[in-house]
Amino acid sequence: MAAAVACIALVVAVIVLVFAFRPRPVERDADTLCPLAGPSAVTAVLVDTSDRVSALSRADILGRLEDEVRAGRPDEFFLAFETQVEGGGVLEPLVEVCHPGDPDDANPLIQSPQRIAKTLDERFMEPLTKVFADLLDRREAENSPLMESVQSVAVTVFGRREHSNVPKRLLFVSDLMQNTERLSFFRQQVDYDAFADSRGADALSTDLDGVAIEILFVQRGANQGLATGLAEFWARWTGDHGGFVDSVVRIDGMN
Repeated sequence: MAAAVACIALVVAVIVLVFAFRPRPVERDADTLCPLAGPSAVTAVLVDTSDRVSALSRADILGRLEDEVRAGRPDEFFLAFETQVEGGGVLEPLVEVCHPGDPDDANPLIQSPQRIAKTLDERFMEPLTKVFADLLDRREAENSPLMESVQSVAVTVFGRREHSNVPKRLLFVSDLMQNTERLSFFRQQVDYDAFADSRGADALSTDLDGVAIEILFVQRGANQGLATGLAEFWARWTGDHGGFVDSVVRIDGMN
């Protein structure tokens, strides 16, 4: 009898210890799904909406963006923006949501793989892929304030104190053809040295410290023959402000 009582007591003690030391669910923001303690990484997706793209280019861009967000790390914060059509404004994110994690990696003590899979599809993938598709159907604009748009994302996203110690990335879908009164690659040569020495360079200064930029380069008749020069211009501008261009991928199709 005493042995049975001791065995029951041991089982109870083990159960108590398991519950006492089990992992605690991560506290999250109800709207963004991000941990209250902060995201594991930050990725801003900036889509240049100043010109339309062909059906082929659109399909290529959407496939690549979907792959990028689906491959995000758990708790990575994704924000979607469109380039502003007028200079001087601050961009507002169209979607901002954290990756809820891989259902296959769920801890059965505190997580439901089925619930994570549902959240991944309905709260994460669907809003992002929908906004990407909508952005690629925008009407054409007269101006392309691309550098101002990157400035805005740098200030409002990458510059946040809570994002200072996590990896930061910008996925930039663009033809890279800056077109404003201050600087236009339709009217001026793509010459970084000349730009850096101009008075307008200070107005386009920003903080991209540690930001990796991945460019999905949209090919157009207007930028044919300029691809190398445009990539170099953006790499130098990014580097002068603390970031780096990690990759430049040509999007299929001519626009």
